[in-house]
Amino acid sequence: MKKTLGILTVLLCATPMIYAQADGIAQKSSDVVMALNSVARGNVIASGSCGKNVNYELYDDYTLRIFGKGAMSNYDYECYAPWGYGSSWYSYIKSVVIEDGVTRIGAYAFYACTSLTEVIIPNSVKSIGTHAFFSCMALTKIVIPNSVTCIGKSAFQDCSSLVEVNIPDGIETIENHVFSGCISLAHIDIPNSVTCIETGAFFDCSSLTELIIPDNVTTLQWAVFCNCDNLEYVKIGKGITAIDDASFGSSPYAKNLVVEITGETPIAYTSDWFGYFFGQRNVTFRVPESTLDYYRNTEGWSIYKDRFWGYGSNSDITSVGNDLSAMKSETVYDMQGRKVVEMQPNRIYIVNGKKVRK
Repeated sequence: MKKTLGILTVLLCATPMIYAQADGIAQKSSDVVMALNSVARGNVIASGSCGKNVNYELYDDYTLRIFGKGAMSNYDYECYAPWGYGSSWYSYIKSVVIEDGVTRIGAYAFYACTSLTEVIIPNSVKSIGTHAFFSCMALTKIVIPNSVTCIGKSAFQDCSSLVEVNIPDGIETIENHVFSGCISLAHIDIPNSVTCIETGAFFDCSSLTELIIPDNVTTLQWAVFCNCDNLEYVKIGKGITAIDDASFGSSPYAKNLVVEITGETPIAYTSDWFGYFFGQRNVTFRVPESTLDYYRNTEGWSIYKDRFWGYGSNSDITSVGNDLSAMKSETVYDMQGRKVVEMQPNRIYIVNGKKVRK
């Protein structure tokens, strides 16, 4: 039996797993229908409108079904979604099924839904609003369909259990604090479509260990990877022209960091990437041989003069033979920047920013 609750506000947001109809990794439309048949059945305890042509039904098993054509409404911290934050249900909702035809997940739509365990996102969704899944602390995995071309600021901020997420091809800007505070996020692939990563986008993602910034990215804004203390290797693409202050700032306990700069045109020094409230981390740089003198002798960069090493020639290779005792605590990389478990004879590796040969 349906009960219509028009005024109550509740928001949703915690999810160990989010499924999507994405190319190559997605369910087909029929699969979503099957999912609906299996999860979105029971007694309706609340229903109503959540967009001009979009409606919702909440079932007594705490499955929320959203259906219709067009965009969900945007909400905010003064007016949450009808099932959302502050209502009797927001902390109990376990599953969200968004049907094909819905084009936007509204701002603050699933804010702080701490029991959410499953979300199905169809290919019809083109955007995810600001703070849409903010503080979904049980969320462990997200699959976002390639139909999504915009993810709003703080959309997944403080999803502290989030381990795995994809950023769809077509996203051009990773907005402010989108994944900030995702302390369990261990890996992220940034697609070639991205040109700008905004302020604090991955702030405090302390489980990240490696990062490759593609060539189309031109700007890293303030503190974008700040407090990523387990980051050990960063490859910066050829398109970077500006990196803001504290982009890679850290605590005094951060791991040693190797930064590979691939561009033949040197990056102008405008601020200290590594400075932050707690000081500077131990960092070494690999740069093209042709730019080595610039980085070692240009004001600003020269404070790191002894930490720059060129690649592209064999003049600075150190032979370590079989005596690897001094490097047991160091991370070893091959010339493509991949971690190496065991060094092979007569091959060149990077250890602490320097070329070595076993």
